[in-house]
Amino acid sequence: MTGQNDACKEQADFGSAIRSRALSARRALFVLAFIGSVGCGGDDATGPGTPEDVDVEAGATAIVAIVNPVVNTPHTTGVPGELGDARDGLTVAATPGDSDVTADGVAVVGVSPGGIELDVSGASLSHTVQAEGDVVDAPIAFSGSAAAFFDNTPIRYAVNEASGAIFLDSSVPLADIEGHLAEDDRIVVLRPGTYVGSIAITGKGALLYGEDFLDRAVVIDGSITVEGEEVRLRGLTITGDLTSRGNNFGISFSLVRGRASIMGNAGAFVRNVFCGETVVPSSNATLLDNYGVAPLEALPPVVCD
Repeated sequence: MTGQNDACKEQADFGSAIRSRALSARRALFVLAFIGSVGCGGDDATGPGTPEDVDVEAGATAIVAIVNPVVNTPHTTGVPGELGDARDGLTVAATPGDSDVTADGVAVVGVSPGGIELDVSGASLSHTVQAEGDVVDAPIAFSGSAAAFFDNTPIRYAVNEASGAIFLDSSVPLADIEGHLAEDDRIVVLRPGTYVGSIAITGKGALLYGEDFLDRAVVIDGSITVEGEEVRLRGLTITGDLTSRGNNFGISFSLVRGRASIMGNAGAFVRNVFCGETVVPSSNATLLDNYGVAPLEALPPVVCD
């Protein structure tokens, strides 16, 4: 992004995917949509098919429910019998916790650590939130009378200092960020900003999480190469290529402008936009709501231009 005007245009155009709806007061405290906060003017409505992506500020404890996601063609981990067609206007409520109504299949529900019951318009699911500050992506199949999680999900992000996460900003040299990501099981949360250069991730089980992705985008102005296994990315805009060679790699709520070559086996891929040529795992992989992967081959406007 070369300037505020360009950033405003891009954020406004992609923000037009956000259809107007009422948000719960509590949700509004930590839900961030693909609309920038850099002084850009209003929204223009667009048709369906553009992902209404959401994110949660690191430190909030929440479940991001993705109800009846589109199953991408390379998906190989099975489809729950409960999968239906309904996506919008469904109430998702957590006990204990709050509630939200889905838009484009997504609802964000604030919760507390411990066991919860998640109700999707009358269908119940159980889940245990492990720690304060966890963000959980939860793709859910919903038939109207029953609900079920997909295999390899829900996906936990322990993005809290008490869970060992470290928070870095764009003033930190890229070499230092890479150094942290060479450690096994390291959780790195990037503050909003542009990080110029490419990143190699070599640690096993490392997590790279973009904070406030949709408000002030965490932009990796370069490529990401993943060598370690069980690495996850969330909430990133990658202007270059994404290459992963390790097994059980995963990426969610991210935008890859360049090519994506994911060569290892397994992993979960949820609600991404892949702009360039994309290769994804052919075995034991969960692929849901990913644009640029069949059958969602038509890309959202502007974001890939």
